[in-house]
Amino acid sequence: MLLASSACSGSGKEPEKKSRPSVALMPLSRACGGIFDKETVAEVLGTLRGKGLKQGAQVEGAVDRAAEVGRFLGEEMDSTGPTKTTCFVDGESGGAAEIQIYFSWWPGPFSRNGPQPGKSAVFEADESMPFLFVDCRRPDLVKPEKKPAVLRGTIVDRVGLSSNASAKLLIASAKKVAEGLKCENQLTFPDPPARQKGLK
Repeated sequence: MLLASSACSGSGKEPEKKSRPSVALMPLSRACGGIFDKETVAEVLGTLRGKGLKQGAQVEGAVDRAAEVGRFLGEEMDSTGPTKTTCFVDGESGGAAEIQIYFSWWPGPFSRNGPQPGKSAVFEADESMPFLFVDCRRPDLVKPEKKPAVLRGTIVDRVGLSSNASAKLLIASAKKVAEGLKCENQLTFPDPPARQKGLK
């Protein structure tokens, strides 16, 4: 009994809980080179999953990589090459990105409706996500045995953005990629659509 009693008495302190290491955060408005404008920030934070970004986005993932991606894609126009992430936005809790934007060369066509004079960027969407196709011309990257490819941007959205907000993010990121890629033709980006078929 004495042994049991002394063993139980101990110091009377509860085991200390291990605290999670702090994560560096930045305001969503500064994430990915500032492509989130005031309206888009408000929309993100107004969604159920987006509330996790109120304290900010993880700095490590949300750095602006668009120009770097442009330079990488400028090494070879290869539609079989990997996709490269330009924007990865996640909150303090970590895990899968709430918003992720990435680009790659795409075999085409530039548009389902064929060539569109005066247009160098078009939006198309399936039932799950929007795409931005950019007619970025780099003849020096086209190999004789291959056809020219188009630049394709895609956004994976887990917060539930409107098509307008998704389009704005894609356009802003595509402009930065194009700068790093040094497209030889002048690019004209359209205004974001208010609503895209198949999306909200």
